[in-house]
Amino acid sequence: MNIFPCTPHGLVLAGVFLALSTARAVADEPLELEPIQVRTASRTSEDISRSLAAVSVITAEDIRQSVAQDLLELLRLEAGVDVVRTGGAGQQTSVFMRGSNSNHTLVLIDGVRVSSTHTGAFAWEHLPLNQVERVEIVRGPRGSLYGSDAMGGVIQVFTRQVDAPFLRLVAGSHASRELESGTGFRIGEAQISLSAGLRDTDGFSAQNEAGFSFHPDDDAFESRNVNLSGRGQAANVAWQFRITGIDNTVDFDQGVSTSEQLLGSASAEGTWRDGWRYRIYAGYADDRLTSDFGFFSSLFDSRRLDFGWENRIQLDPGSFAFGIDYYDEQGRSADSYTGERDNAGLFGLWEQDIGPSRLQLSGRLDDNSLFGSELTHQASISIQAGEQGEIIVSRGTAFRAPTLSEQFSPGFGGLFAGNPALQTETADTVELIYRLDTGAGSRLSVAAYRSRVDGLIAFSGPDFQAININQAALDGVEIEYHRQWGPWQSSANLSLQDSEDRSTGQDLLRRPDRKASLSLTRQFDAGSWLRGEWFVSGERADVGGQVLPGYALVNAALGYPLTASTTLELRLDNLLDHQYEPARGFNGAGRALFLSAHWAR
Repeated sequence: MNIFPCTPHGLVLAGVFLALSTARAVADEPLELEPIQVRTASRTSEDISRSLAAVSVITAEDIRQSVAQDLLELLRLEAGVDVVRTGGAGQQTSVFMRGSNSNHTLVLIDGVRVSSTHTGAFAWEHLPLNQVERVEIVRGPRGSLYGSDAMGGVIQVFTRQVDAPFLRLVAGSHASRELESGTGFRIGEAQISLSAGLRDTDGFSAQNEAGFSFHPDDDAFESRNVNLSGRGQAANVAWQFRITGIDNTVDFDQGVSTSEQLLGSASAEGTWRDGWRYRIYAGYADDRLTSDFGFFSSLFDSRRLDFGWENRIQLDPGSFAFGIDYYDEQGRSADSYTGERDNAGLFGLWEQDIGPSRLQLSGRLDDNSLFGSELTHQASISIQAGEQGEIIVSRGTAFRAPTLSEQFSPGFGGLFAGNPALQTETADTVELIYRLDTGAGSRLSVAAYRSRVDGLIAFSGPDFQAININQAALDGVEIEYHRQWGPWQSSANLSLQDSEDRSTGQDLLRRPDRKASLSLTRQFDAGSWLRGEWFVSGERADVGGQVLPGYALVNAALGYPLTASTTLELRLDNLLDHQYEPARGFNGAGRALFLSAHWAR
């Protein structure tokens, strides 16, 4: 069943529906939206309304009220973010930011780079939602602050810190079972948090008859995770650490994969003198992926060490931020190749208030042991537009370093081999943002962008060796609207994008040219809530010249307190049981019901 036809007229109807649905959330009196602090856009904490970038946040309250089983259910509702999962829980998942490739988004967990050294992309399917506290999404280039990978944007996940005992039990469709538990306690002046989760589901067949390795059995998923964190104050220094361990086993139609990941971070921040704040951090990411296809197996190991020093000096009426960072990464493909490299970066960011306007300039120099130096920069200016609006104009550059596989892989019998002489992929982006904050419970943002990507790596050289050859054009418009009115809260967005391979004139695969979403939450007395979600995706190009039709999903969630400490929660996915293919030959999830009981002291 189509919720609205994926045509230009249907797109207009969708926008009207979003506006009317939000406007009809009538209640007592409008409320002022609570200020949201973000760190990712400028590498220092600031109010989201002060950021000169397109930023959105998935809060802990959003996660709690959604009762979602996976983070992808929330990511797909965000403007400019496209999510493709090839099957059920645990199956391979790609996240595309503003039409760029899945390895063009920098992914951080607690400030640590976590993307694979082999593919350059992060395995979103391995991240347990029970360990996620909040997610900050910055759309648009951030190479001038973070270096490699931040071409389409940056997504930073902050893991959960628990202050008191809790227990959550989940059961649902596909024989799904889940247990989450944790507690918080003090040791002297330190606050310690310990939490863990177990998840087991029989799943469903990842592929259908059109799949290249279809087998009509259920593809199960098992996940185990644990998180230990701590924070405290010593003199004038605030310190914290986080350690997360994840162990997953996932079946696919012709085999099974196991993944193990260990993430760690530690930081200390304080004040050198009045107006000068600093932060020192270190991070570690270690992952191992083993796959057994029946007739052969594969093993990929990777390790990355991160170190950094960040500073912000408050000036009148502006600020200057600067810092250095360094990471060393190693990767190994069993019986195939081993690679290692390191990267040092120096960055600076200057902000200045000029009357009602604000100017921001940033730049960064990276020096990599394999591909040499890369310079990136960004300039943004904010101009007041009326009493409550502002217009932001920015231009920025970014790049992506080739992965270890693209550089060192011997290929298959000499075909599709890597290339040590590869250069970086580069992007140049221009963006225009209009924001309107009424201060009475509503916020509107409209962003238009134009990005040109050069030197894309393709296996088009002699014997299909990797070379820098392709180009891409990424253009789009994003509209976001948030409103809080009495006990109602709504978020709506509409994304239009044109992602084209400039070498062939064809659309980039699996990226819809339009999508929209609406979430509407009603709070009731005594802590209960009711939430509805509506998501629609347009047509997408896929392999073999196929064009997949658009689809729409309606989800619902509710929470009902049974006692002061126990809440009954329910999540209903794909309420209308709409059948769709997220990718050619792969099944989308049908209607599913999940029931959970949550106890917290």
